[in-house]
Amino acid sequence: MEKLNSRTVSTDVLVIGAGGAGIRAAIEAHNLGAKVLVVSKGDYPAGCITAIAMGAITAAIDSRDSRDTHYEDTLRGGHHLNNPKLVRLLADLGPERALDVERYGTQFDKMDGKFDYFSYPGHALPRAILAGDRYRGGFFRGIVREAARLGIEVIEHVMVVDLLREGGAVCGALALEIDKGSLLVLQAKAVIIATGGAGYLFSLTTNLPGITGDGCALAYEAGARLSDMEFVQMRACMIHPAPMRGTAPPADGGVTIGGRFYNGLCERYMKKYHPEKAEQVTRAEVARCTQKEILEGRSSPHGGVYGDFSGVPREQLAKFKAFMQSCAAANFDPAWQPYEWAPGAHYFMGGIVINERCETGVPGLYAAGEAQSGTMGANRLPGNALTETQVFGAIAGAQAAERARSATAPVPAPQTIAGSVGKVDALWNRDRGVDYREVRREISESLSRYAGVIRTEEGLRKAIGLMDEVGEKRIGSLCVAEARSFRELAGLFETMNIFAVGRLILQAALLRTESRGAHNREDYPETSEAWRKNILFQRREGKAVVVTRSPDEA
Repeated sequence: MEKLNSRTVSTDVLVIGAGGAGIRAAIEAHNLGAKVLVVSKGDYPAGCITAIAMGAITAAIDSRDSRDTHYEDTLRGGHHLNNPKLVRLLADLGPERALDVERYGTQFDKMDGKFDYFSYPGHALPRAILAGDRYRGGFFRGIVREAARLGIEVIEHVMVVDLLREGGAVCGALALEIDKGSLLVLQAKAVIIATGGAGYLFSLTTNLPGITGDGCALAYEAGARLSDMEFVQMRACMIHPAPMRGTAPPADGGVTIGGRFYNGLCERYMKKYHPEKAEQVTRAEVARCTQKEILEGRSSPHGGVYGDFSGVPREQLAKFKAFMQSCAAANFDPAWQPYEWAPGAHYFMGGIVINERCETGVPGLYAAGEAQSGTMGANRLPGNALTETQVFGAIAGAQAAERARSATAPVPAPQTIAGSVGKVDALWNRDRGVDYREVRREISESLSRYAGVIRTEEGLRKAIGLMDEVGEKRIGSLCVAEARSFRELAGLFETMNIFAVGRLILQAALLRTESRGAHNREDYPETSEAWRKNILFQRREGKAVVVTRSPDEA
């Protein structure tokens, strides 16, 4: 059996994920005196969701706004399934963290020297500040610049496949160096998971290909709890013109500045469901209504609905430079030509359970950003995602640095490292089995069909049956079917993560016999007060233990 080459790197704080939460955590930990290493599965800085985000961060900075109002809006938007302690932190610390981003060098839209606030549905008043150069890293640019100024080390194309533990505490990780074809043993006194969500579990998504729930799977395997797994936010996702498939139309289709939605019969269908607000409701509600139009046969030619920017002033549309350039490359002018879209996976409200210190309950392990759960509840308001990355990234970095100063942090034992390396060696040397790509495709198609916008018990049970068959007969036999490479091996590990996370999404969706936020059960269309509680999963002795609790008990 071929033994893989490996090298060892030691640090105080290891950050897994180089997006907004991860880099903000690294900045904070560095500023508190910790040695920090960040690893990124994709390119840095272009390979994360933050780098392609619109760049809107919501914070109660305007004198007409208040942190209490932001707090209440977020709870209401989350259908009161949020952890109120985390929402309080989001609202209270959001302004300070947003100003940090500007101080780092990000340029936000201003008029006469003051922030030009943008309005989003679900917020009581305009409170989003928009970075320039939208969708091309405008928001991320200042954070990246500050990390570079501080000399924070970031290693690209590194996929963490296992968390190393001693005495129940996380003390490092094992990773694939994808480009080098070798293993990387990472020793750390504290580890922060900031790997983003799980949008690429679904066939249609605004997410990048690497967003496969890795952080949730790692933390779950290490003993952390996961919650709210049933809540996957779907939003407008372009399906035509074909070159722009997967693109999120800016500002949710520009619905607060003149954008409109029409079905295949050219009816402005949102007025049927919400006569007063029409398109200006939450993303979850837009997705639900849109999916009903599609399922009931009123779709556009490519199986979606129409989005119309013709009512948006040209000067407003021109501000979305990257979007307009992509449209021009596709020989498409959104100022007068409609596009087609359908609900696609966008943001994952579920994830790793944390407390106000971003602790996961597993000593030495922290989580921040979209990988965490609790802040958004059953549905996320637009603009709150980037606020979450900065608020909780900073908290996680501070707490991890404090732990790194402790003399009690363990070091991974040689036998622990050898056991983890042995598992990767075995997969690398497996010369026959099931093609991981085939299994990945089946899981994605099943989740998209049965756990998308509208769900039923029958569909969920079908999907769970498929998952159980995969788990019993194929997941343990996955192999790289063609030429072996570490990139293919990384794809195999992603498939195992997709399986683990997807199975929990389905189980949670089946258990929640109501409709709330982004979770729509056609067979249980009403919201039930009895279900104002979170579903939590924890792996114990190889089995999933499921409990429920009120958000107020968090």
